[in-house]
Amino acid sequence: MSSANIRQSYKGIQLGIVIGIDVGTTFSGVSYAILRPGQVPDVLPVTRFSGSSTGAHKIPSVIFYDDKLAIKAIGPLTTVDSVLEDAEDHGWFKSRRFKMHLRPRGMPLKTNGLDIGDLPPGKSAEEVMGDFLHYLLVETARYIQMVHADGADLWSQIEDRAIFVLGHPNGWTGREQQRYRNSAILGGLVPDTVEGRMRVKFVTEGEASALACLLGGLNITKQVGFRFIIAVAGGATLDISSYEVSKSYPVELQQCAPPDCRFAGSIFVDRNGLKLLEKKLQNSVYDDDDVLEGLINDEFEKKTKRKFAGDSEYELFRVGDRRVRDDNLGIRNGFLRLNRDELSECFSMSVTEALDSIRSQVTVIRRKNETIPVWLVGGFASSPYLLKRLNDSLEHEGVSIQRPDTNLTKAVADGAVLHFLDNPVASRVCPASYGITRLIPFNSSLSDHIQHSDLIQTRKGVPCIGPVFDCIVEKGTRIEEAKTFKMSFLNELFSRFMAERFTVEILVYDGDLPVPTWFEENKHKFRTLCEIEADLSDVCTEQSSNYSVFELLVRNRAPDAFPQAKFDIELKFGTTELEARIKWEADVCVPFTFNTMINQSHSQGKTKQ
Repeated sequence: MSSANIRQSYKGIQLGIVIGIDVGTTFSGVSYAILRPGQVPDVLPVTRFSGSSTGAHKIPSVIFYDDKLAIKAIGPLTTVDSVLEDAEDHGWFKSRRFKMHLRPRGMPLKTNGLDIGDLPPGKSAEEVMGDFLHYLLVETARYIQMVHADGADLWSQIEDRAIFVLGHPNGWTGREQQRYRNSAILGGLVPDTVEGRMRVKFVTEGEASALACLLGGLNITKQVGFRFIIAVAGGATLDISSYEVSKSYPVELQQCAPPDCRFAGSIFVDRNGLKLLEKKLQNSVYDDDDVLEGLINDEFEKKTKRKFAGDSEYELFRVGDRRVRDDNLGIRNGFLRLNRDELSECFSMSVTEALDSIRSQVTVIRRKNETIPVWLVGGFASSPYLLKRLNDSLEHEGVSIQRPDTNLTKAVADGAVLHFLDNPVASRVCPASYGITRLIPFNSSLSDHIQHSDLIQTRKGVPCIGPVFDCIVEKGTRIEEAKTFKMSFLNELFSRFMAERFTVEILVYDGDLPVPTWFEENKHKFRTLCEIEADLSDVCTEQSSNYSVFELLVRNRAPDAFPQAKFDIELKFGTTELEARIKWEADVCVPFTFNTMINQSHSQGKTKQ
């Protein structure tokens, strides 16, 4: 499939720009496209950053702060020897892996023992991410003004209407997207207005990589029904997504299984490499935290890990110059010998997680005995050992592992731009189950109700039981573009205060089906997506709306005198963001969306996150 199959001319009437940003746990990159009316936009990478050499598509996701929280070095400058000396001399705080502080807090994702590090004292995760996004914006603006013939004039025309598309792991949803958007505001990418927030979009790393592979001319058949898997092997996570060609020209894709996200990226290989060196070099001059970290950063991460393929019996690991020799440690001519089994063990957890995730996807999407192709992208995909192990393990299972002949490290940034320009994904699969808790009528003929009889409550003289989790949409449901799911409710409003501040909590269950029914005994398996707060006072009758439930009872009012609100809770899926709202019969909506409806002073409702 050639990239021409998905590229279209820009239909807008104004000069513009879309900027795709991939802030990775270890490395980050930026791509962009100038939007000229009537022309097919070219997706271009930013390849020059202050302190880096020409052609650097990725830069370190690292910031040095001083004790006053001033930024002293950022990105590639954090690897300069003189900067590292200054950092040690002045006690600068090194902030890295800050992206992981935005991860889902209540989501049952295993971090596999990863130490994500501390944030600078006095800085939130959103603020640190904001600092880094600001740096990327400044560097992108400088690059565009430098490489385009009309760069300065061009940037002055487009900077105030730039669209930003931020890539994130498959496991991130609304709350994490909202925190990421707040970081974009703090970083000065957009103003904190409704219009500004609308200019920040999101795409999963899996979907962005799929689109980047299409752009790069990946040889995917155009036959309708063809299925394939994209495996994004990054610094912290492995993001696995499956797609099917649903239309041949222009190409359209549909997601065909819930995407997966595992904490098993390349930094876990580094962590295991550090443990290996600590063991082999203990009680020596190298047994020092700073020395070992230097060996991991300069030798293991940049050389040993990247070239190890498992073909040789051992690899030589440099620990000093050629004059260094220590027979007790096995060091000769400045090299420490690491055998194949030791290095293989460093990769073991990442390989196991990747195999398990891919097999799970294959089980869902395979029809009959067809061969399923898996395209491996991301920085960790360049590992020859990872490719070899996946191929050796899956080849006999009818799974073909391939690496696209393209720059693997910039797939997410390129794909983020394409997501805005020519997104061919027509439908997605719901990644989790969404719903609310409620009471239901007690049914004495149901054994499950009898077993939970301690949860019986009385409502208007009717025995009810709960709370139970009432699912609005289940994990695995196929969702077309802009698909809306709703559930209808009838609630008593016992007071004016309750009506004015009516709140519904939207919950998420990330586990496998079936979804647990009884909430209290399973509450640890759920997480809060958001709270929708609405003013429903206009449904109160004049007679009852000014009294509390106590006052109504004192006045001998019957329980059925309390006003009732009939409304729907609607969840709108189909894009990479979720929208939720309360809608009632008066045909007045209180909308909530993670991107355009937050903090609107004129809206009739608000959300809490």
